[in-house]
Amino acid sequence: MTINVQEITDREQWNSFLTSERHGHVHQSYEWGELNRYLGRRIYRLGVLEDGRMVGSMLLTVSPIPMPLPISKLLPCWLYCLRGPTVDHPNSPALAALIKSAEEIARREHAVILRLEPNVADDDPDMDAWIAGYHALGFRTNHYALYPRRSWVLDIRPDIEQLFANFKTTWRQNVRIAERKGVIVREAQGDADFDAYYSLMEVTSKRDNFLLLGKDYHKEILRQFARKNDAVLYLAEHEGEAIAAKMLIRFGDWCWDMFGASSNNKRNLKPTYLLQYRCLQWAKARGCIYFDFRAIPEVLEPGEEMWGIYEFKKGFGGFSRLNIPMQDYVLRPLIYAVWRKYVEIRRTREHEKRKKIALEKAVRDKIENGDAPE
Repeated sequence: MTINVQEITDREQWNSFLTSERHGHVHQSYEWGELNRYLGRRIYRLGVLEDGRMVGSMLLTVSPIPMPLPISKLLPCWLYCLRGPTVDHPNSPALAALIKSAEEIARREHAVILRLEPNVADDDPDMDAWIAGYHALGFRTNHYALYPRRSWVLDIRPDIEQLFANFKTTWRQNVRIAERKGVIVREAQGDADFDAYYSLMEVTSKRDNFLLLGKDYHKEILRQFARKNDAVLYLAEHEGEAIAAKMLIRFGDWCWDMFGASSNNKRNLKPTYLLQYRCLQWAKARGCIYFDFRAIPEVLEPGEEMWGIYEFKKGFGGFSRLNIPMQDYVLRPLIYAVWRKYVEIRRTREHEKRKKIALEKAVRDKIENGDAPE
C-alpha cells in the first residue's frame, strides 16, 4: 500500500470523494475553495491518494491574522481548515499524512497556527477518539470557535405530509396563515430579484446585528453552486412586495440553509414559516436526506445569543448537532498567546452585547408572532 499527498485540481474528483464520506461538508467543497479565492485568499486542496484512490482531503485557507490595524500588517498569517479534514476514522494514516503536509505548508507560509474545525459531532460514536487523535498529532483544543459549533438538523426522509405533521402546532398554523393571507413563495429570477434578496439581507443584518458580506460575494456563492442546480434563491412576497428570502445550497445528500432574511414589514403574515416549509420541499425534491438549519446557540439556555432563532428552527422538528472544539497546531507560541488574549477580551464583550440584542429580539418576536408555548 502506497499513500501520497498532492494538490487536487479536478473538481469532480474532489467533490465525489467528499460527497461519499460521512464527514464531508459543503465548506470543504471545491466551490467553497473558489469562494475563498474570490475573496483574495490563497488556498490549498490537499488530497491523499492510496494506490491512486482518494482516501482523504483537506481544504486549507491562508488568512491574515484578524488583529487591529496597523498591528495585523506586521504579523504573519494563519492556516484554517473549516469543517475538515475529511478522512474515515481518527486512526487513518491519511489523517497523519494530511497534517504533516499542512504543517509543512504552515512553516513555508510562516504561519502562527494551523487551525482546524473538523466536521465531527456528538452523533459520531468516535467523537472522543477524534479529539484524542488530534492531540496525539500535536494539536491543542481551543474552545473559542470561529464557526458556530452547534447546528439544528432535520432528517427529511419521511414524506412531506409527515414532516409537516411533526411541526409544532403553532408552526403549522402559521404556515396556513401565510398561505391564507396571500403570501407567495417563488424562485428568484434575474438581477431585480437578487437585489430584493440582498436588500432584505441588509435590513436583517442591521436589525439582528450580524456581519453581512458584499452583494457580489453573495452572487458568487449562488453562481458557484447553481451551475449544477445545487442552489436556489427563494423570495416570499405579498402583493408584489418581497418580505422574506432564503438561499439554499445542496452538497451531496445534505441541504444547507445558507442565508435567511425578512422585512420589518408585514411580519404578522408569518412569511418565514411558509418560506421555511417551501425550503424543506425543495431539499426533498433534490434528493437530500438531511436539512441543516445551521447555527443555534452553543449553550442551550434561554437568553443565549440566537435563542430566538433556535426556538424558530426547533419548531420544525429535528435535533441539535454539536461539533468537537476547534483544534490548534501552534507554530509561534508567543504571537499565539497574544492573539488568544485579544480574542478572549473581544469575544467576552461581543457575547454580552449580542446576548442583550438576542434577548430583546426574542421578546419582540414572541409579541409580534403571538407564539404561545405548547
